[in-house]
Amino acid sequence: MVIPSRPRVCIIGSGNVATHLALALEEVADIVQVYSHTLSNAQNLSDKLSKHPEVTDTLSGICNDADYYLIAVKDDFIETVARETPSTDGIWAHTSGSVPMTVLAPYKKRYGVFYPLQTFSKQVNVDFSTVPLFIEGNNQDTADELCSLARKVSTTVEPADSNRRQALHIAAVFACNFVNYMWSQADDLLRKEGLDISYLQPLLQETLRKISDCSPREAMTGPARRGDMNIINKHIAQLDSRKAKMYDFITREILKDYGYEQD
Repeated sequence: MVIPSRPRVCIIGSGNVATHLALALEEVADIVQVYSHTLSNAQNLSDKLSKHPEVTDTLSGICNDADYYLIAVKDDFIETVARETPSTDGIWAHTSGSVPMTVLAPYKKRYGVFYPLQTFSKQVNVDFSTVPLFIEGNNQDTADELCSLARKVSTTVEPADSNRRQALHIAAVFACNFVNYMWSQADDLLRKEGLDISYLQPLLQETLRKISDCSPREAMTGPARRGDMNIINKHIAQLDSRKAKMYDFITREILKDYGYEQD
């Protein structure tokens, strides 16, 4: 199968990842169909695209003439999609960081993974060219074709098998989801005093900037890094019990890492 320079793409899903992927790909490919189990969601995504591709809410209604089928649905629904969609000559690839490629193996001839490492929200614009894309294929030809599509929309395209992708996804949870939760805790503390997290934005931006110059370990500062137990105890005493437990646990882990406390 020879894939044309402007390939035909079917987007299976209508959530955050599917939306940003479709918007990026429509510049370099023809989005021919959008699937969602809720037809209005598929239509909403189609309406955002310049050529308004057809929509469907049935897996059996997925077209059979696309070059690529990109599955951007919840992880536990990927196998259902693979099982209940038509057999085609196109390449089927899911976008998950944690699901192995082999979930597609019993159902598709050409399959792989097209994993964008980024946090997506429909209402927030993302420069997709900066999003790293990690690719896996069931054979070299399939991997090459997926890489070819990826390079049309991103400047960073890398191979990644299931183990590497899982490590990337777990690291992303630590670096993004857990950190965002900490920001929400900081915002909560500030709002109780009539402040908000905007006052921390210069600090957050500088913290992120520093790790382009040195490792996160080298960039660490603060009372736990210094082993300043006097300040640490004052902070804990000022917090409610839930936040105090969180502060104490994370502080002890930092103290251990920098040699102030033994396991």
